[in-house]
Amino acid sequence: MMEPAEVISSFFSKEIPITTKFLDLVDEVNNSLEQLDLPKTVQCVYNPTIYARYTFEKYVYKYCSSKKRIMYFGMNPGPWGMSQTGVPFGEISSVRDWLQISGPVGKPPNEINARRVQGFECSRTEVLYVLQISGKRFWGLFKDLCEIPENFFQTSFVYNYLPQQWMKSNGCNLTPGDFKVSDMERLYDICDPIFVKVLQLYEVKTIVAIGKFCETRAQRALKKYLPDVPIEIVYLPHPSPRSVNNNNWDQKAIEYLKKYDILKFYKTSPTK
Repeated sequence: MMEPAEVISSFFSKEIPITTKFLDLVDEVNNSLEQLDLPKTVQCVYNPTIYARYTFEKYVYKYCSSKKRIMYFGMNPGPWGMSQTGVPFGEISSVRDWLQISGPVGKPPNEINARRVQGFECSRTEVLYVLQISGKRFWGLFKDLCEIPENFFQTSFVYNYLPQQWMKSNGCNLTPGDFKVSDMERLYDICDPIFVKVLQLYEVKTIVAIGKFCETRAQRALKKYLPDVPIEIVYLPHPSPRSVNNNNWDQKAIEYLKKYDILKFYKTSPTK
């Protein structure tokens, strides 16, 4: 018969789920960001990993509960995507209808009227549709390739470098890429190590950096913190319609994925 001490020992040695470890890292970066002095032009900060925690955790528990060989690496939440839904590249219909995630979304402490957070009730006017199109393009591509989300998330997941959206007082969006590197060094000191810990946690083999900012941050973080670990970094253009000559982003993205030998992972039935 097992002694009580052995039972207790067995209980406390139980492996901590990867989702718990990941959410702890999110909390770690958020706690550090609370102490960060931002440039004066940043008048308002939204953090959907805090006020949209319910749906953000749904994304994590549903799709990030196992190790992943591929990370799609984004910069930060957009005003009509993750800032509304709590899900990276979180265009509302893609999150609700394809990823099958929905639920209550709270409010940031300092809400700007021009950038109101309405969660899944957000109005979908022509203007908002244009602003949501990055997420619609991103998840739309993988819906076409994979048919069901499980065929994407079996090997891949999406992670944002910075969990915050920054704005001017009029609601104009700002990103770390809008500032001098020297002004962002403290931010990099906070976010780079967490990014590296997430890579190690999920045992990522390939980083698909979405946009040049993310490509640069991935290169510098790996060089500083994991110089001897052979993690591949590849570049994917950002799906934003504001990018020059980006009307055929889907076709370009497929060509990039073919070139990097990544397209093979997205089949219409999960790889055994």
